[in-house]
Amino acid sequence: MKKITICALLSWPIFMTAQPATYVLNGKLTRQNGPAKVYLHKIINEKLVVDSTETVNGAFHFEGTIDGPAHAMLVVDHHNGCMDANQLPPNADLKIFLLDRGDTRVTATDSINSARISSPIVLELKNYNSYLKAVRKPMERLTKKYNRSGATPAEQAKITQEYQVANEAKKLLQHKYIAENPDSYYSLVALIEIAGIQINPDEIEPIFKKLSERVRSTPAGKDFGDEIQRARNLTIGSDAPDFMVPDINGKPVRLSDFKGKVVLLDFWASWCEPCRREHQYIRDAYKAFKDKNFTVISIALDPPVDRKYMLEAIQQDSLTWTNLSDPTRDKNDAAKTYSVKALPQNYLIDSTGMIFNKDLHGESIKQQLSSLLQPQNP
Repeated sequence: MKKITICALLSWPIFMTAQPATYVLNGKLTRQNGPAKVYLHKIINEKLVVDSTETVNGAFHFEGTIDGPAHAMLVVDHHNGCMDANQLPPNADLKIFLLDRGDTRVTATDSINSARISSPIVLELKNYNSYLKAVRKPMERLTKKYNRSGATPAEQAKITQEYQVANEAKKLLQHKYIAENPDSYYSLVALIEIAGIQINPDEIEPIFKKLSERVRSTPAGKDFGDEIQRARNLTIGSDAPDFMVPDINGKPVRLSDFKGKVVLLDFWASWCEPCRREHQYIRDAYKAFKDKNFTVISIALDPPVDRKYMLEAIQQDSLTWTNLSDPTRDKNDAAKTYSVKALPQNYLIDSTGMIFNKDLHGESIKQQLSSLLQPQNP
């Protein structure tokens, strides 16, 4: 079986277990006339590896080791050799699926795209979907109603309220699934969805600890465990974690450089319209309190190609305080440390380095600063 390692093809979320396990994939193209070449694309250690084999009487076989559930793709070259595995044509015959340890069976007629896939992880997904069946279609209908042309703001507000009610019902079903299936890969998926962008560690951690050791020890489980710990470290009253990010001129800057000052740590990007709207409130707060031991640190998360727009936005929005920029958002020390998953996001840090408040918007920024900086009556 030939292996072709290529740099990248798809950005798929990967959930993998700690110890490699054997997978066996057997497939059959029942109407394939003559030999065909079949490619199996999968992620190994963050690299895409493509295995290939040829059909014999329409049958094909792959086996190997895998670190756990991973998105994979089968591609069939029906002409046996006319396809470049590194550059798939737009009309390629392919099937995306979840590959896991154990046996996977693939059955198709003449097209792999319409294949039926049978495996334990597929059955697990079907079971998970069965729990959510009662709310899935109503939520889909509400989404379509909200997005339809002609919906008035009042109608959209009503639909939003109905959707929130349906989403709470979905969460109850997800909690039920997790409680009844602690060793399921999809229990982790469900819990991550329940947790959302702003993780409440007091709510989520006890549930996470009830998942099986196998699920919690996956890289995805470990990453989520780290996210929970970071969320706990970022609760109000905790010490604000230090970081180092270069400013827009490349000079390294640390949060600890501002020890003794009250700091609003603001994460934003030039393309983020809500961020840009918030700048007027941050600017007003800065003008009102900059002489009272207060400053702002803005961290732009624009990619390198948008550096020009970032610099223009800093000038247009009159961001006259400390401006930091690290284009490697996924590796940004501050963004990762502060679990930035959505923009805008901010933290108000007092002069002792403690997180005083977070996610402040509009006039609440000045209100919180007044509470923090104005002298208290004896």
